Amino acid sequence: MSVVQRVIILNKPFKIRGFTIWQWILLGSSLGLAFLVGTKIPHDWKLGNLPLGFIVGMLIFCTAMVFVGASQMKPFVWWRNKFLYTFGFAPVTFLPRREEGQEYPDSSIKEPVKREDQSYVAVEHFDDEESYR
Repeated sequence: MSVVQRVIILNKPFKIRGFTIWQWILLGSSLGLAFLVGTKIPHDWKLGNLPLGFIVGMLIFCTAMVFVGASQMKPFVWWRNKFLYTFGFAPVTFLPRREEGQEYPDSSIKEPVKREDQSYVAVEHFDDEESYR
């Protein structure tokens, strides 16, 4: 019989019920914030037949759930950059500082003259065309 061993994949984040620990912390803190804000709004304020505190608290918690769901598709850094570049809060044109280029080859390098570099064919230079023909 074969034995099935549990494999821990190290490059994947640890998840509990499909959410990472940071996502659970975000959901828990948003639930606490929604409860705190919902109880601070007076009970006699109503929107339709529902108290306004319940609606605001539900809106806060549902918004946090949307952000947690979006973070499962793309990381938070991607969403932050998308927001900053879409609304023009981050520069999109970068002008680099000019830097002096390096001389190539370096002028301080002196190579010795090699015997193989000297040509063995003598070249005659003619001053006029008649002596050339």
